Amino acid sequence: AAHKMSPAFARGLGVSGKVALAITPPIFAFMLAGEQSVIRDQRGAEVEARRAGGSTWHLRLANVFMEHTLVAFGVVITPMYGAILYSELNKPRYEGWRLSHAIIHTRVYGQAAAVGSLVLVFGFKDTLRRMGAPFRLDDDK
Repeated sequence: AAHKMSPAFARGLGVSGKVALAITPPIFAFMLAGEQSVIRDQRGAEVEARRAGGSTWHLRLANVFMEHTLVAFGVVITPMYGAILYSELNKPRYEGWRLSHAIIHTRVYGQAAAVGSLVLVFGFKDTLRRMGAPFRLDDDK
């Protein structure tokens, strides 16, 4: 209907844009329902583990992660920088190669790795917060 009624819509969007507009709401609804189902199941499993006196090491680990998120980021990104530098130093070298080239490439690739790691680490922290973290454990003082 919008294609016939609005010339700007018809000219402004290609086929892929129009398909995206049509398919995005059902995909969003599917993903939202799935996430809510997973969160509901995880909360139920947490309550069941507490009731049964099961292991709570994963809840303790989540609490440590929530308290020390930047340390967790450092633990994730440091080996990545090392791997990038190692890769740069082991590439075949041409005549005018300098160490500064490897360091510059490491910095550039490292920035991409750092941004990706920040998104992952803080996205995980946000997910834990939505799940109820920090978790209260019965034996905590």
